[in-house]
Amino acid sequence: MATNRRTTFDYLEGSLQYPYIFDTKDRYDHYSVAVLLTGDQIAKAKKLGLKLKQDPEKNNGMPYVQLRSNYKPDLFNGDGEPYDGPTMISNGSTGVVKITQRPYDNQYGKGLSTFFTAVKLLDVIEYTPDSEGQGASEF
Repeated sequence: MATNRRTTFDYLEGSLQYPYIFDTKDRYDHYSVAVLLTGDQIAKAKKLGLKLKQDPEKNNGMPYVQLRSNYKPDLFNGDGEPYDGPTMISNGSTGVVKITQRPYDNQYGKGLSTFFTAVKLLDVIEYTPDSEGQGASEF
């Protein structure tokens, strides 16, 4: 069942929500982040075939994509250098997420696997437990 495997990479920029990108994984044992999208980033996500979610009860009704990975992402600061800032960051920090897509064709079916492999943190808001409403909670 060989298939022409062509891995592609792309980037989405937005506000990061519930960022499990450091040493702690989410409740499903994945690294994960929700990326709130605006403007051309919405069209880009649709073009990539990502599942765009929008719920008036979450994230002020803004559209977002939920991204996951089994592997810890590479982290960079705004200059492209390895990230060495706070490892507990709040919702609303902004960044650029590198998305990897790889087709699969095996005994279980055909499809496109999507995961994130890196995050460039542009504007980091450090999480402090006493911050009102800025906590990283379960998504």
